[in-house]
Amino acid sequence: MLAALFCACGSQKEKEPNDDYASATPIHAGKVEGHVERASDVDVYRLDGAQEAVLSAHVGGIRDVDFMVSVRDKDRRELMRVDETGVGGDEEVLDVGVHPPGPYYLTLSNKNAAANNPTQAYLMEVKLEKTVGRGQKPDDTARTASRLELPGVTRAHYWPVTNLLASDTSYAQEEDWYRIDIATGLFLLNLDLSGVSKVDPIIEIYDMNGYKVKEVDSGGVGEGESLKSFGVRGPVQYNLRLRAKNHAGNPDQAYEILTELIPYQGNAEFEPNDQRPDATPFEQDSITGTIAPEGDADWYKLSVKDDAKQVLRVSVSGVDGLDLVLALCDALGQPLAVADNMGKGQPEVLTGYGAPKGDYYLVVSEKSGRKANPNQAYTLAKTLIPWQSGLEFEANDSTATAQPVKVGESVDGYLAPKNDLDWYQFNVYQKGTVLFELAGVPNVQFVATLYDQEYKELQNWTAPKIGESLSVDKELDAGTYFIRLKGNDASQNNVRDKYSLRLKAR
Repeated sequence: MLAALFCACGSQKEKEPNDDYASATPIHAGKVEGHVERASDVDVYRLDGAQEAVLSAHVGGIRDVDFMVSVRDKDRRELMRVDETGVGGDEEVLDVGVHPPGPYYLTLSNKNAAANNPTQAYLMEVKLEKTVGRGQKPDDTARTASRLELPGVTRAHYWPVTNLLASDTSYAQEEDWYRIDIATGLFLLNLDLSGVSKVDPIIEIYDMNGYKVKEVDSGGVGEGESLKSFGVRGPVQYNLRLRAKNHAGNPDQAYEILTELIPYQGNAEFEPNDQRPDATPFEQDSITGTIAPEGDADWYKLSVKDDAKQVLRVSVSGVDGLDLVLALCDALGQPLAVADNMGKGQPEVLTGYGAPKGDYYLVVSEKSGRKANPNQAYTLAKTLIPWQSGLEFEANDSTATAQPVKVGESVDGYLAPKNDLDWYQFNVYQKGTVLFELAGVPNVQFVATLYDQEYKELQNWTAPKIGESLSVDKELDAGTYFIRLKGNDASQNNVRDKYSLRLKAR
């Protein structure tokens, strides 16, 4: 019984002849001693049993001998072949799935035709471990994928480095596939892959049609990878492909895949949301997300259902090491406004934007497209307030979208984000002098430019200093006019403090 094989019961010795399957030496878990009688000697060992297990075997190298180790099932089908070292080197079989009925076979052969060391014994240590939480080879295709513990931890090794059973071994890199089974419901999948010395890992997620829906490749050699808030609509099945991008391996250190499955409650992004059709619905006041992997862009759908005009304010918190960009897009995904005011680790804000009834999209990304932080989430927050007379209604950054204001009234607005232009249109019904009063805000030295209805520049005024107010008058004929506000430098902006523009007739 295989159950007995889980316990080592002392040293075992090879029994010659054991050069073929019919004469294979029966063994159990533990240490096995054997000899390479001649260069062409082949030693076959048989494992009998009826319980599932994960098989590993370590063969110590000896002088003159270049070992190659193979594992086969009861039908003599080869499951793994390992030849990672040269003459005198150890060889290691790891993570082979053993399933009843047996037997299974371990075959040791020598590749060095000049080998001549019949007296020195080699030592092979065989282990059979429980299958819970273990990757099981062969799992180098989607069809043979191991089951990923969900939620839980799954362990395996990047080993061997080369898949010698592939049709073209010159390019055959070892890879591990895992099957992800999701029950009925709406969930967020979080996945953390531990780092392994010498290995630069890459994770890919495929749907059942073989389409790659996600790739994670943020870390380097010796570093892990993380997939956060991957949205899944069950019942569904995915396949995870794991490989070493740098064609490396490590038999001494296992990787661990830690998974977490959380029922979706609408307060976190629902990956994949990298494009408009897959945007996460943004229905609550705030929602969290992560920028990972590099180049990630998170789309959120905001639906304004009220017929009355409203003003939208959106903010995204900072993330260590990332320079975030916040964009507001229309129903077709075309940008309406972009906030890129701050630097690394700093928040971004869009404010004062008019939002009539309809669908909008918010996009959070990292400016360079080459950085990620899977371990720190950002918070995207929004407020919608009813618009009322006297408030700016973005977008008003051109003559075509200039906001009407009456002489004798005032309007409060924000000069933000960077490069913001605020245009206002007003009418003078009889010739006279119009007083323009503009209350300053910190970080902005206002420039006000007056245009006639043909968009011809009539006058240009600049506030004395940053943060100071501006008060000027101009004699005007009856007609339609425009006044444009901007910062004296394109980088000047203020998302916190409102300016106030008042027009008075004298």
